[in-house]
Amino acid sequence: MIHIKKGSLEYNLWLEKRNIKNLKRRSNKRLKKKKIQEKQIKYNVKVKKLEFYDEKTNQFAFTAPLNFSFISNVEETSIFFKNLNDFVIDKRNNGKNIFIDVSKITKLTIDALIYLLAVMYDFNAEASDKHRISGNEPKDSRVNTIFYNSGFYQYVACVGEKRFTNINSNSMKIISGRYVDVNYAKQISDFVLEKTKLSKTDISFLYIMIIELMSNTHKHAYNISKQLSSAQWYCFVDYDMKDTFSFTFVDTGFGIPATVHKNFLEKIDILKLKSEDTYVVSALNGDFRTSTNKKNRGKGLPKIRNFCSSGKILNMRIITNSADVLVERESCSSSILKTPLQGTLYYWQIKISNLV
Repeated sequence: MIHIKKGSLEYNLWLEKRNIKNLKRRSNKRLKKKKIQEKQIKYNVKVKKLEFYDEKTNQFAFTAPLNFSFISNVEETSIFFKNLNDFVIDKRNNGKNIFIDVSKITKLTIDALIYLLAVMYDFNAEASDKHRISGNEPKDSRVNTIFYNSGFYQYVACVGEKRFTNINSNSMKIISGRYVDVNYAKQISDFVLEKTKLSKTDISFLYIMIIELMSNTHKHAYNISKQLSSAQWYCFVDYDMKDTFSFTFVDTGFGIPATVHKNFLEKIDILKLKSEDTYVVSALNGDFRTSTNKKNRGKGLPKIRNFCSSGKILNMRIITNSADVLVERESCSSSILKTPLQGTLYYWQIKISNLV
């Protein structure tokens, strides 16, 4: 060991270097500590604001908005599911139980209920090993009737005996699958035929459309990373007993914008010249193939666009990732969601009088 005499030039240089080194080390420690504290504060604020924690049950409660609907309240409903998704994928929450509070819902559309079913029933294996999920039922009797008539309680166990005894024959209970199922597609078509005097030829487009949507779910499941539920489709049909059938189809895959084929300039879209809703509209117009680059892919959405243009399909709404698109007969209107929806929601109607 070399000894440097205190007060010498060498000693003063050595001391200056050591002080600079120690200062940097302390600064890095403070910076690292500050980042950790900021992250913890941000996390704690989020938990206090959005979830209720019960220490006795080690349970976090997520409360559904009063108007639980993607169709009429897309932002609040999307936020509810994003908070739930963020909670599940955060490793700090492993072992904590989840409670879904739907008791305060006063308005409900089937699309949000189907998505809730996808979360509760089709929880992926990794998440279900780390969390136990439970919930209650709506206090509003009309909302609870929708829960019952939709077939929700056939998928999700409910504590206590149900008060309902009548089954709504004017709605087709929720069906689901992971691949193309021609029997289910036929079941949907047959439901429409049973309620009307239409022929199979009149609604052949509906069968084709359902097959396409089922097919997209499986094709677009290959690139999933932070997915709350595995890629699966859900479908529900409702009849107003007069002239209109309403269809809700939910695809919990990766979403349309992430799966359309993008050319080189779009892949390096540093300036963000194109938004996700633009990609969806372009896919409907047939401008893109899917990211598989296969010739037989990417034809489903243009077919749907043609069905809308011909008037066979009305009020077509597509919500996927941060894109919200309304497909009308002559044109498409679109907007960007502040809170993205994982997967794709399709909602449309058909009028019997338009098909006769």
